[in-house]
Amino acid sequence: MSQTTNTVTQVLGSSWKIDGLTIKNRFVLSPMAVLRPTKDGHPSEQSIAFLTRRAQGGAGLLIIGGGSATVRGNDEAPFSPSMRFDHDRYIPELRRMVDAVHAHGTPIFAQIFPSFGAMGVPAEGRPTRAASPKPVRMAAPRLPNGLFIPGGRTMPTPQEITKAEILEVQEETVASALRAKEAGFDGIEIGAHMRYLYSSFLSPRTNWRDDEYGGSAENRARILTDTVRAIRAEVGPDYPVGLRMSVNDHLPDGQGPQGFAEVAAHVANEGLGYIALTDGNYESMDQNLPQTSGPMLAHSEPQIFRAALPDTPLLLSNTYEPEQAARAIEEGHADAIMLGRQLLADPDFPNKVLQNRTDAITWCDHNNSCIRRLMTNIPVRCSLNPEMGREAELAGTPEPIVARIKRPVDKAFVAAAGSPLLMSIADRLAKVKASSEKK
Repeated sequence: MSQTTNTVTQVLGSSWKIDGLTIKNRFVLSPMAVLRPTKDGHPSEQSIAFLTRRAQGGAGLLIIGGGSATVRGNDEAPFSPSMRFDHDRYIPELRRMVDAVHAHGTPIFAQIFPSFGAMGVPAEGRPTRAASPKPVRMAAPRLPNGLFIPGGRTMPTPQEITKAEILEVQEETVASALRAKEAGFDGIEIGAHMRYLYSSFLSPRTNWRDDEYGGSAENRARILTDTVRAIRAEVGPDYPVGLRMSVNDHLPDGQGPQGFAEVAAHVANEGLGYIALTDGNYESMDQNLPQTSGPMLAHSEPQIFRAALPDTPLLLSNTYEPEQAARAIEEGHADAIMLGRQLLADPDFPNKVLQNRTDAITWCDHNNSCIRRLMTNIPVRCSLNPEMGREAELAGTPEPIVARIKRPVDKAFVAAAGSPLLMSIADRLAKVKASSEKK
């Protein structure tokens, strides 16, 4: 083993702290909507099996995503079902899931996610809501590798959320954080990334309010500073409360990392345990789901955040190459590495790195078949890891007959949706249709 390898394993295998909690290494499972809860929002056997498999693989911390902190958030979700935190009846099964992860000596956090904002699905009497009425437009060439949206897609324009509604969301979010704590989660994370509700307040591109929630960085941070302060008042000073936020719009009329870091500094004053840094949003998904390791370091985003927040732990995304990740931590740019797609492809990635078995790693190919599945509401699987999405079945839980029947159809649909030829034809047809509708 070379000196470089020794340094890599020592850095990535070292412990660190979030508030009063010690994490055994620097690998963090990033929150993803891949847990496949039950139809009524409880953790399923698959949810538990997926998480325990990543705990067995050596991740030092698991953060679960794809959940709903409010009834409205669950109802407007673009995918279903969601894991729910909006009522006390969900606590017992959430606790069972947490206990299963704890049996492997691994802490687990819950992402508290109040609303999908401009990415939500409206219904009669239930419009989507955001800081300002700015819709999301997803289209080429700003899509990640392997993802095609023929003709592009513009989401419905959200309504500007009122002050009274902001306070209502805050109250529900605090209640969900308390449920997570009662269920045994070791910490919580507030989701303020992509183009979801909270994130819409952080950038002038999506927030042009003229009240106390718009304008200055302090005002744009207010919805989060108030929420973190309210949560802190209930959970105490030592319970980990983190924030996940986009740190660069990567759009001509967007905000860069300096502006986002200024907003984050205001929120951190209320007692953040960490900030999870994510890049881009749904209109710049090519930056959010890159094909290479370390683009955030190249953009100097963690460096800028570190300068603004010298004492707040930073979690870095899309930096999975071990030497690069270790160097970022050693140089002080980050405190831990979040792994999403890489832990779908290889749940044993942390153990393999720490045991110097990198030649045995199954590397994510960044073809994003998992993302195509998620965006079309098909159960997420990994094209490189046949176990992913079947962890419960492999552990002895029978696969539902309906899922078995649908599997070949789902596979064919995902393959077609990832075909450049078929999608280019569909794109041309969509543009012809849009042009004719304008005449």
